Amino acid sequence: MARKYAIRIAIGLVAVIAVFVGVFTALVQFIPFDTTKLQSMTTPTVVYGDNGQTMLQIAAPGESDLTYQQIPKVLQNALVATEDHNFWNSSSVDVRGILRAAFVDLWSGSLSQGGSTIQEQLAKIVFLNDKKTFSRKIQQVVLGVQINRHYTKQEILTMYLNKVYLGEGATGVEQAAQRYFGIDLRKDPHLTLDQAALLAGLPQAPSAYDPLQNPHAALTRRNEVLQNMVKYGYISQAQATAAEKQGLGVSYHALPDDPWESNPILMNFLLDYLQNHMPNGESITPQQVEQGGLKIYTTLDPKVQQAVDTVFGSTNYNGDFPGPTSGTIVEGAGIFVDPKTGGILGAAGSRGQDAVALGYDRVYAKSSPGSSIKPIIDYAPAIQSGNWGPNSILNNAPQTFPGNYRPSNWEGEGPTRVTLQYALTQSQNIASVWLLQQIGLQTGIQFAENDGITFTDQEKNELCAAIGCEDVTPAQMAQAYEPFDDNGVQMQEHLVNKIVNQEGNVIYQYQPSSKQVMTQQTAQTMTQLMEDVVQNGTGTRAQVPGWGVAGKTGTVQYDTSESHPDWIRNGWFDGYTPTMVGSIYIGYDNTDAEHHLEWTTLDPSANCAMIFSDIVKLAVQGETPQQFNIQPSQQTPQPNQNTQNAVTNLTASWNAAANAVQLSWQTSLTGTKSFVIERSTVSAPAGGQGSSQMEQIGQVSTTTFDDSSVQLGGTYTYVVQAVDPTTGSPIGQAQSVTVTVQAPGVGTGGGPGNSTGGGLGGQGTGNGTAPGTGPGTGPGTGGNVTGGAPGPGNETGGGGSNTTNSTPTTGSGGGNSTGGGSGNNGGVLGGL
Repeated sequence: MARKYAIRIAIGLVAVIAVFVGVFTALVQFIPFDTTKLQSMTTPTVVYGDNGQTMLQIAAPGESDLTYQQIPKVLQNALVATEDHNFWNSSSVDVRGILRAAFVDLWSGSLSQGGSTIQEQLAKIVFLNDKKTFSRKIQQVVLGVQINRHYTKQEILTMYLNKVYLGEGATGVEQAAQRYFGIDLRKDPHLTLDQAALLAGLPQAPSAYDPLQNPHAALTRRNEVLQNMVKYGYISQAQATAAEKQGLGVSYHALPDDPWESNPILMNFLLDYLQNHMPNGESITPQQVEQGGLKIYTTLDPKVQQAVDTVFGSTNYNGDFPGPTSGTIVEGAGIFVDPKTGGILGAAGSRGQDAVALGYDRVYAKSSPGSSIKPIIDYAPAIQSGNWGPNSILNNAPQTFPGNYRPSNWEGEGPTRVTLQYALTQSQNIASVWLLQQIGLQTGIQFAENDGITFTDQEKNELCAAIGCEDVTPAQMAQAYEPFDDNGVQMQEHLVNKIVNQEGNVIYQYQPSSKQVMTQQTAQTMTQLMEDVVQNGTGTRAQVPGWGVAGKTGTVQYDTSESHPDWIRNGWFDGYTPTMVGSIYIGYDNTDAEHHLEWTTLDPSANCAMIFSDIVKLAVQGETPQQFNIQPSQQTPQPNQNTQNAVTNLTASWNAAANAVQLSWQTSLTGTKSFVIERSTVSAPAGGQGSSQMEQIGQVSTTTFDDSSVQLGGTYTYVVQAVDPTTGSPIGQAQSVTVTVQAPGVGTGGGPGNSTGGGLGGQGTGNGTAPGTGPGTGPGTGGNVTGGAPGPGNETGGGGSNTTNSTPTTGSGGGNSTGGGSGNNGGVLGGL
């Protein structure tokens, strides 16, 4: 029985193998094989700006191809021993390797195993991308067989070593030997054993084994290669041991006509964008770009990019950046975008001093934005709602918000009541958090998300989002500020319009995308507010002579403790002119006690504003200055509204329970409406302080307002003005009333002195005589009022102008108080 099963299994295996061989043979015969793709590319990749000007020219690796004789034998041996030890005496298919890799991949559910011969690796470099799938693995094997049929082993190895990417922008061993060791193999085709082993170890993972960035990993990998060479008989153990004692001996060397040398800032940003940040998940790898033959048409403005390169790359502008701590330069990033198209005009993901090939790109690195997020999450959605305007009053008094959150203002406590415009211009944190609470945290979050800002689930439920506890990138901030500069429209941010390959075929075409994030009026109101930030607020160093500039600063504290009040984690300035939007960020990638910014003579956000200003100044040289085109408000009073009666029947009364003067009025306005309340002190109480100037104390959409900030014995004039809720423009005539807050007297009639006493007479319209000096004994003579409110003690109504008599009302409260009223505005405030 067992023998029968064994025979059946054997027959089954033979059948499977026969089918596999037949299918594989058919694939080899019928899958197209284009040998021209293996020919060395000598046409460079060219990167064009938006005006057709060449921004970069990236030489094809074929220009530095070596012949077989120019490749040191020790390097050939090191590579073969490590990548494919059967290369010289086998076919292109490593059957055992493929079976082993297939078993591991199937068992683990991954595609981590290689099992590739040098022929297959060459096929992947030339014909395929790096995406690992079983179908591509089959294609790779088939193409490897076809390569083996058409070329000798010497030709295959030469092509591979000329095309393989070896890190730090070096493609092929000629560039790698020059990059790491400064050796020109064309002139002197010799490498030491340890140098050859180092290069042979790089193809598996060029970044992980980069000897300049990861020397320990590179040393370990080099020694593995040396032991492989011992294992397969290329060198003795003694030779390997001697080579292992050598240091890496590497340093960065420039390559001839290398764009990494001439423009590392742009190269790094370009290659990172192409691989990781193109719309819709499109991707072009650095290897594809550096293989040559592509024409990349970008949105870059040569003047803007040159300005960015100069400020971020030249030591002439080191003064724009804060001084280093512990000798490490402050890192940073900047990006500028055309608000009309979304095209990236210029960008830097690093400064020139720390630019490395395929290094960290801070344009797309996340960090807390500080107060520069306020226009996006607090102020724009508030104005968009129609319930808030520049003159709206915000609560800026120290207070604790839900979640025991207690923010503070940068200058200390600050004014307790401020206008919305003041809060944004002077970057008041408490008022901003209060405003977000008023409009609703989720309202602000949803507005910001629609504007391109992303949040974690935790960030969506924290009021600190109002002042920048979420994480964003400079690219996100530039795109989020775009609608402010283009009447509320946001164009999709992008760098590349089109890519054409060596055959002239378009392999990528950008498709424009836009959305309306806010209304035109909201965008223009925000622009006016942020112009004030630059003209009079925290962003004054962003000014550009003759140009309209709007924007917002952002500063993030090192920590919340009081032990480091001047330590700063990072700084921002996000702003725009009529022609470009920019986001500037500075800070350390890893902030600690030795690596942080400091607020000494200058807030680091002011450094960001300086960087923005200097880039714009360089970019717009020779251009006619422009100002923002702010259109008059398109809102008009709704039909059938009598704007002359926007505010009527203004009255005031004292509410002892609320301890406040209560104002109320009527209006003929319908729909969305808003009223600004102003107050001046006519006379202050003994020892008190007041101002004879009108100051805004509130803005409401209702027809009532409570003022609890009055002082006993003071006389105050209130003015109520209807305004357009979007623009703040006045509607109709203002109305006013003057009141005196009387101290409580000694009760002699009707009840105890502190009983609820008199109120306030109505508004007078005629020119009255001086206020009464004693208790009223008859009807008050107020203007157009309907009756004086109860007075203290035996007072009967307030005096006023000599016009219409009011109905007397006998007081029921405290003792004797001075009665009467003031000439123009009638009634008085009685006892408490």
